[in-house]
Amino acid sequence: MGKFPYFSITSTSFYKQLSMELIERAGFLSLLQSKFDAIDSEGHCILVSGEAGIGKTSLVRAFCKEQQGEYPIYQGTCDALFTPRPLAPLYDIVWQLGSEKWTSSENLADRAGLFSKVYHELCGQRKRSLIVFEDVHWADEATLDFIKFLARRIAHTHCLFILTYRDDEMYGYHQLRNVLGQLPPDSFTRMQLTPLSREAVEKMAEQKGYSGEDVYSISGGNPFYINEILASYSTGVPDNVKDSILSVYSRMGERTKQVWQVLSVLPTGCEVRYLEKLEPSYISAIEPCLNARILLLQNGLIRFKHELYRRTIEGSLSPLLRVVLNKRVLDVLLANQEQNPETERIIHHGKNANEYEVVGRYAPMAARQAAAVGAHTEASKLYYTAIEYYQGSDKDKLLQLYEPYAYECYLTSRVKEAIIYQGKALRLWKERNEVEKIGSGLRFMSRLWWFDGNGRQAESYGLQAIEVLGDQPSSTAKAMAFSNMSQLKMLSQQADEGITWGEKAIAIAKELGDEEVLSHALNNVGIIYMQLVSSKEKGIGLLRQSLDIALKNSFHEHAARAYTNLGSCGIELKDYTLSREMLDEGIQYCEERDLGSWTAYMLSCKARLNLETGDWEEACRIAGNLLRNETQTSIVKIGALVVVARIRMRRGDMGVLPLLAEAKEKAFDTMELQRVIPVLVAFFEYEWIVGKALVEQESIDHVIGMVGCMGSMYGNSEFAFWLQKARGQRVELGQRVDMRELWKDCPYEHALVLFEGEEADKIKALQAVRKLGANAIHEKLKKEMRALGIRSIPRGIRKSTQSNPALLTERELGVLQLLKEGMQNKEIAARLFISAKTVDHHISAILFKLDVSTRLKAVQEAKQLGILK
Repeated sequence: MGKFPYFSITSTSFYKQLSMELIERAGFLSLLQSKFDAIDSEGHCILVSGEAGIGKTSLVRAFCKEQQGEYPIYQGTCDALFTPRPLAPLYDIVWQLGSEKWTSSENLADRAGLFSKVYHELCGQRKRSLIVFEDVHWADEATLDFIKFLARRIAHTHCLFILTYRDDEMYGYHQLRNVLGQLPPDSFTRMQLTPLSREAVEKMAEQKGYSGEDVYSISGGNPFYINEILASYSTGVPDNVKDSILSVYSRMGERTKQVWQVLSVLPTGCEVRYLEKLEPSYISAIEPCLNARILLLQNGLIRFKHELYRRTIEGSLSPLLRVVLNKRVLDVLLANQEQNPETERIIHHGKNANEYEVVGRYAPMAARQAAAVGAHTEASKLYYTAIEYYQGSDKDKLLQLYEPYAYECYLTSRVKEAIIYQGKALRLWKERNEVEKIGSGLRFMSRLWWFDGNGRQAESYGLQAIEVLGDQPSSTAKAMAFSNMSQLKMLSQQADEGITWGEKAIAIAKELGDEEVLSHALNNVGIIYMQLVSSKEKGIGLLRQSLDIALKNSFHEHAARAYTNLGSCGIELKDYTLSREMLDEGIQYCEERDLGSWTAYMLSCKARLNLETGDWEEACRIAGNLLRNETQTSIVKIGALVVVARIRMRRGDMGVLPLLAEAKEKAFDTMELQRVIPVLVAFFEYEWIVGKALVEQESIDHVIGMVGCMGSMYGNSEFAFWLQKARGQRVELGQRVDMRELWKDCPYEHALVLFEGEEADKIKALQAVRKLGANAIHEKLKKEMRALGIRSIPRGIRKSTQSNPALLTERELGVLQLLKEGMQNKEIAARLFISAKTVDHHISAILFKLDVSTRLKAVQEAKQLGILK
């Protein structure tokens, strides 16, 4: 069989045939069809992943073609711009839905309303429907929020929501990973497309008379690569597809090459009207390419059929030519901006053309627009771009960039970056000696340091702000400085001081008619009153008033605070109905507005809520997702570490102490009892389980001194309970809560209190902890019952547990079975329709639970334990 003779592009029929046939994709199509058929009862999401060229688009289009004409199909695409246009794929389907009542530009700017209207439009459709979002690895923050919004409600529609993405381009802590990690497990099915087998490639190559082995070694089984080689798009044996594409390019005429060069710098394709200005003779130059379907003309846009073509041509351009081409495109966009302003594309091409002035002018404009629709991460990127490209030294201009950039970083959980740039802005204000601006900057620095978990710095900056503004006339800055101090005192649970500072802020806010400050201050005072037994309802009323003001005026941050405080305080008071309602509403509100800092904080609260109410799987899932974010703020991390540690210790899992040690270090840095007490309580519980003292007495004495003069009686009572249980050490409290009454809706804690009763109560407690999966506690309590001479101890361990003593999950058992068959990660991933990386995570968990170091030993150990036959 020949190697690769000289090829020329002849007929495109073979290429079209390959495009129409889906090799080794019947199983995927069948799965799509089965999921679509099942949505008569409830909707579902399909996550189609794989590398570039693996055939995601071809698979989805083939499936859609089968449904075309019978069911509505809506398709949207994400573009590979530096700063993607917010909600681009959603706008695509909005226009396809075609409802005139909410497609006006005014209505489309209302992001939350837009989400709801799209959702209700879908709910109102009686027939099954398909929504496809392609290339969501390029999605902007706002689009990712919509994906979360719809995916969490998909069960209430008759819609199959298909998302395609390149999993090989999701490096590190990619935002899409975070989104997928937050979706309800039963709302979606993962489908990772695999390369074609060697047998399939050899068969395809043999039909053309080529060496299948050569084609497979070049393509790696990637369908796009195979098609390009077999469709005669190269003149010899390419080392890779890049060489294949460039060889086609090199045979083109000069005018065709020029058009390809222009198209290569346009990620979203080029409008025909623009191409006429860029290359007036483009029609004759590209007609053969359109006939060969190397280029496509769709909806007035000309683009390469394959993104890999565009990237290859763009990458082959010299740096100077790339700048020139982007400058030409930029000039056309600027000349037509009055008719159709495209700020994101102007910025993209401005950056590539090294047009610093253009980027500096348009990036802040785009940032403000992004922030207005709640795309705060995009806004922060755009402000940073403006800072990066600004070449001047005008301090007014720098202040206009530094402060909003710091604020957007604060909202999106990039607190350390916010501290840096707010610090730069503060130094500029100090140079000008503008007292009010200095005070305002100090107050914001206080807030940032608190979010970073540094209580000392937060209080220091807060006091400096009051020192600067205290003798000044009433102003918003002064009122916010007072309210910030009220907030700090509230957070450190110093009730009297918190109320005093809060009432000062409220008085100034009412004097000035400033509802933003009023909302902020009511929030602080409200949570203090809510934590006092005698004024709980008053506190809830003040917090709801704060929330109403914030929602009415679109004060995003203050609304997020109100939701957070109502939810977190509800957990403290064990009012789980209120807490769940507020957290669910708040998380949705923050996700729709890209308020990452607040979303993460409320998720940490929700993890604690699920821990206390017995849903440990969900608690662990939420906390684990938060901890996977390497840049997570300390105040969020503390709560998540405690949740994971307490679940692990109760189940008898390893790795508890490192989690507690990290949480303790971060908690004591905050100087807040609401952070410190949960960590020490977790330590005391672990001490009780293992029978060994771990926390130094000095730290305990320090906290005992604090609870004597501050703190919530709920947290203080829990601290006293566990200190006595673990060490037999009593703490005198001014007010003590009845733990049996407080914990009546907390199945685990209630079981521990119940165990202190008679024999019948002990048996009930034992059954309760066993039901929760608290294996370590179950064994400890059984031992205590035996020591007391109790004989009628329930056996407790079910046959299913006896056959699975390592407590592997159903998915882990499936992976273990395939390991027994000798499969590698990619093969297991293909069999189970999950990613290879997910397989790797499962294998790590299996090795940990079986306490072995290799896959082979895992199989051997599982056989010895009777897990595998």
